[in-house]
Amino acid sequence: MDQGENRIGVEAPAVRVRTSAVKRVAAHDGVLTGLYIVVFAIVAFLALVPLAALVIGSLRDTSPGMPGQWTLANWANLASPGVVETLLTTLEVAGLSTLFAMVMGTALALVIHRTDFRWPNTMTGLLGLSFYFPSFILAMAWIVIGSPGGVINDLLRLLNIESVSVDIYSAGGIIFVMVLHQVPFVYLTIRGPIMGMDPSYEEAARTAGASPWRMLRSITLPMLSYALASSALLCLVLTLEQFGIPVLIGVPGHVTVLATQIYLLCRFPPTAYGLAAAIGLTLAAITGIAILLQRRLARGGRSVVTTGKAGKITPIPLGAWRWPVNLICGFYIAVSLVLPGLILLYTSLIKFFTANPFDAAFTFRNYLYVWNSEETQQAIVNTVIVSGGGALVGVVLGIACSYFTVRLRPTGYRVLDALVMLPFGVPGIVLGLGLLWAYAYLPLPLYGTLTLIVLAYVTRFLPYATETSGARFVQLDRSLEEAAWTAGASRLSGVWRILMPLSLPSLQSSYFLLFMAFFREISATILIFTASTSVLSVSIWSSFEQANWGLASALSILAMILMVAMMSLLLWAMPGARRR
Repeated sequence: MDQGENRIGVEAPAVRVRTSAVKRVAAHDGVLTGLYIVVFAIVAFLALVPLAALVIGSLRDTSPGMPGQWTLANWANLASPGVVETLLTTLEVAGLSTLFAMVMGTALALVIHRTDFRWPNTMTGLLGLSFYFPSFILAMAWIVIGSPGGVINDLLRLLNIESVSVDIYSAGGIIFVMVLHQVPFVYLTIRGPIMGMDPSYEEAARTAGASPWRMLRSITLPMLSYALASSALLCLVLTLEQFGIPVLIGVPGHVTVLATQIYLLCRFPPTAYGLAAAIGLTLAAITGIAILLQRRLARGGRSVVTTGKAGKITPIPLGAWRWPVNLICGFYIAVSLVLPGLILLYTSLIKFFTANPFDAAFTFRNYLYVWNSEETQQAIVNTVIVSGGGALVGVVLGIACSYFTVRLRPTGYRVLDALVMLPFGVPGIVLGLGLLWAYAYLPLPLYGTLTLIVLAYVTRFLPYATETSGARFVQLDRSLEEAAWTAGASRLSGVWRILMPLSLPSLQSSYFLLFMAFFREISATILIFTASTSVLSVSIWSSFEQANWGLASALSILAMILMVAMMSLLLWAMPGARRR
């Protein structure tokens, strides 16, 4: 009893002090209140202006910035056979790509983390590396490999096999490359839940005599049901909004998805910006619904897969399946990472394309052109500025949003959180179209500047920063800040001296993610860039559109080297990001 009284006597004053500190709301701190208003206004501007511009544009019969009439014809045209067929093709391609990527990615995760697979760390590293392979560069590599004039058909002709041919320009080709690109995403999202599962359930099934297949069907997959559903919805969003792969492969093969149709309507005559805006809003609605379902699923229903009990599962022996599994894993890495990289390197070093390296005329002219080209040098500089500076802007804004929505929670914080996430469900090509409409009307001198590209990137990828930093803020006990407040520090001082140092590794990871996303982004840029604001991804795109495979390949190799170099530099300069 004495111990209980002593405990109460010690804790009660601390509780009263803590309560009084918590009651110092942001309304009493003029600087913090002003910062909240500014952040709220910036995020609302970034999120709502492009969407509002799209709504207005969809009701106009002219191009952005031109005088015209109000009309509902653009929305009526959504029911035309061509648009309906494109919508069905989009859903078919995205659905099948998601299905195959989920099966392959989940199988890889289970093999690597639930069996006695011999190279789990190596495979994880290679999958992570292939995840950062830009989608449009992967598509470009496979066009070189699988087009009618590509490597495979050239080899078949050299072998006098005329009855067989390969054509990547098809719906199947789009699905194939999309699956290659999405498998690492599925693996990385499923890997954590698999590694965090309580092994006692599976051990109990094993003890009861269940076979590995029975244990997988009855125990493992049901426990992963919510993680699988969440990953599938996110994968569906990524495939629905994919731009580079369906445009590069689909346009020559006359396979059109919604993102492709938006691009074609805006870039080639006769242009129809109003119809493109209506299609963009439709695509944004589809992806937005998928995002809402994923977030509701993540919050609403979860299976308890991790308990406080320690344990380590006995790996399932692969036995006779070892070599087939090794071959499948090696085949995936070969076709998604090794082969595309080697093909791009080879193509960049020859004058004219031939599948037989003994007949090729090797040259460094593509790299010499890159070295001497002022346009390419400017694109590289623009890429570094947009990626480095833009990522910093995104992290700062993301930190502020996370602090207000996770820690402080002032009036309207839920609205701020919704505004941050709103553009995440908007495909990049749609966001770019919205910005094109918006800044054709707004009296702001932003069109044709790098600032507009930075705004597009920050708007699109801001959730990367808020989710990463917010996850860390949730982990930190509020008593750490409250101790600083009771010692006389202001709320801002507590944030700067307590919260920021403790969150440094997560903040560095946020910057890293944003930098990588900005560096390889193409869909949000393709409609708003100009000759003076071209970035490296656009230069690669333009070279490939002009059928200059050698120069496009050389630029792709340069882009990947720069990406790896910048990643290494960032990791070296950010020791906190390497902590485990």
